[in-house]
This record gives sequence, structure tokens and C-alpha cells, in this order.
Amino acid sequence: MVTGSLMGILSPVVATMSIQPVIAQKRASNFSVAETAAVVFAATYEGKLELPEDTDTCVSKLREGTANAFSVTCTHGSGKYVQSVTRAFRLAVPDEGLDGGTATDTSRQFAYETPTRFSGTECPVYDTWGVNGFNDLYYQALGGACIPYDGWNQTRYQFSDPDSWLYDINNRNGWGTHPDY
Repeated sequence: MVTGSLMGILSPVVATMSIQPVIAQKRASNFSVAETAAVVFAATYEGKLELPEDTDTCVSKLREGTANAFSVTCTHGSGKYVQSVTRAFRLAVPDEGLDGGTATDTSRQFAYETPTRFSGTECPVYDTWGVNGFNDLYYQALGGACIPYDGWNQTRYQFSDPDSWLYDINNRNGWGTHPDY
């Protein structure tokens, strides 16, 4: 009699425990579909100029404080099985907006013309300004010219010598006019 009453009490708990793997599998399946949708959506618009268009399962929005960074949230499933995934992506910026807003001094002469847009890649050691072929080969693939060693961060910029620059990087990233410029 004691065993029968214990089984009556424990049956709902055992039943709930036995279906947990099925619930987890359904949630994982819905998460997988949402993840795939988010990755495909982000990859479709990454580096493009056109604004993203929302779909039935994916909604994009502009990220705070940015001009061209978006996040997309894709959802799949219903009820307690619904799963959502959010991914970030970045649209391309037109060429005229990527030169860092440099203010050029027309009295200075440089050996090369300043690129109109820069990628997020530092120029390699064998071509520290990208003018010896690196930018010619990789400009399209990288989405712009490589960033020269002297313009990679503010410390290098401040301690560089403008007389040795191959093109004008004054006020790169809004760091202000170089002290020796």
C-alpha cells in the first residue's frame, strides 16, 4: 500500500522528467533554425549599401550610436518552444565617409594620394603604407586601403613624423592635427 501511494505521488514527477529531453530537443531545433536565419540575414547585408528589409522571422534595427551598424533578431517556434537569436552586422559606408574626415594642409606635398577609404586591416610589415602593391591587390577584398603603421592607433600617430608619411593621415580618426604637422 505504501508503494502504491508513493507511485501515485511520484508519477507526475517521473512523467515530467521523462519528457524533458523531448522539450530540450524541440527548443534546440527551433534555436538552430533561428540561428541559421540570423546568420544568413546578416551575411546578406554585411558590407552592402542598401538598408536591410525585415522578413517574417527576422527583424533588424539600427544599433544605438552608430551610423551603419545593425542587429537582427530572428525568431522561430511558438509557445514555450519559441527561440530567438540576435546577430550584429555592418553596412558599407560610402567612400566619402571613410577617410576619417581629414583636414588637409595644401602646403604639404606627399608622394602618394590619400586613399578615400580605409579597411580595418593594418598594412603588413613588408609594405607599411600599402603603396608597394598591397592596396592594389587587396583594396576590393578588404573594403578599402590598409591602415599604415603610423595611423594604426593614436599613440603611433602622435609619435610619428609627418615628414616621413607617404600620404596625408593628419587628423586620422579625429585624433586632431598632428603636433608636428
